[in-house]
Amino acid sequence: MAKINLGILGGFNGKVGTVVGSFWKGIPVMRAYVRNIRNRDTAAQRLVRMRFALLGEMTSAFNGALLLGLKNTAARNKMTEGNVFVKLNWDKVTVSADGVSSVDYAQMVLSQGPLDNVLFGSARFDTPSQVDISFGANDDGDRSDAEDNVYVFVYNPESKSGSLSKAAKRGDATMSIKVPAQWNGSKVHIWGFTVSNDLNPVSSRSTYIGTGTIG
Repeated sequence: MAKINLGILGGFNGKVGTVVGSFWKGIPVMRAYVRNIRNRDTAAQRLVRMRFALLGEMTSAFNGALLLGLKNTAARNKMTEGNVFVKLNWDKVTVSADGVSSVDYAQMVLSQGPLDNVLFGSARFDTPSQVDISFGANDDGDRSDAEDNVYVFVYNPESKSGSLSKAAKRGDATMSIKVPAQWNGSKVHIWGFTVSNDLNPVSSRSTYIGTGTIG
């Protein structure tokens, strides 16, 4: 039985379902549970490894966004932003017995925190190699400020890569993000989040803006 130290995001020792928690140099890590070390190639183990591999690819692609959006959660739980991302999104990814993967992009979490997010509208794809987003400032709450930075992240599953926008401000109302020309004709997924502009920045929970085809 595992012992969890800091709640669901905290490090843990022992087995939980198909994963095992441990600590390496004071950092909590997870690995696939191996029931019989002499037989690492069971069907169940292959599925867990494929699931980890898919989330690992996404962690690398999302890295720029995670360093902003999950920085505080990672520091609070003494974890890397990548490990937080895997824990938050483990149940958003499934792999079937024949190796076909499925991702619930709409439920994925790229950013987490108490800041009020802006109110994102739908994405537009009128210009090749570009995504345009409109948003409402949502700056009348206690957890918002006109100087908060607004970011958009675009992920291309086909190329397994992503693009993070430059920062906009709450009052800008619109923002655009350039993506590689090679993405034209590719389906992408888009999230947005907000980060405070101060010495100890906090973030909002990410919002799934939607999906569409570039150019």
